[in-house]
Amino acid sequence: MRKLVALMALMLMAGLALAQTTASHTVKVTIPSILSLQLNATDFVFDFNNPSLTGTETVTVGSTSYTKASKAAYDTFIDTAAGTQDFAPTSVEGTGGADYGTMTIRSNRAQWTVSVDSISGTLGAPLSNSRVKVFAEKVSGKGSSWTTVPTPITSVSTLISAGAGGQGKSVYKLYYLLTMDINDDIPLAGYDQQITITYTLTSP
Repeated sequence: MRKLVALMALMLMAGLALAQTTASHTVKVTIPSILSLQLNATDFVFDFNNPSLTGTETVTVGSTSYTKASKAAYDTFIDTAAGTQDFAPTSVEGTGGADYGTMTIRSNRAQWTVSVDSISGTLGAPLSNSRVKVFAEKVSGKGSSWTTVPTPITSVSTLISAGAGGQGKSVYKLYYLLTMDINDDIPLAGYDQQITITYTLTSP
């Protein structure tokens, strides 16, 4: 009798095993590549004919103060300069009144580089493109600036880079200066020229 009960139990278990079904599904993960570069500044204006400033306004770049370009500041330069002097912009358009541009880098890449892609146009004589200096100052995030001091834009290839751990949001202040020389022979008609600087963000 016990053998019969055991046999019936085994047959029942075998039947249950034969009746078993399975179900499956996938887990799908989609992650976009994030590599974004934004700059709020649209124009860095050096207006040495601007009458609204007093000539005493300054901008601190790094640890050095530079006078803002204006008619009053240029008059002082003409009266007292013996060589060259670096000036800060009269104004920086698109920044809400800040004296610098805000460059924002967003990335989920460990390595990235912000470099000068192109300089369109030429500041003609007596000035030149090398008179324009750039300085990037880290505010927060990843990477580091390659400009330890204001550097002629023509000498800058890499502006900012992250060699590792560059993921996240990084913010830098972007300053520009213009070098004036007392020996510049400005045309009788005055001087009014501009260049366009384009930056690019890349990742290997």
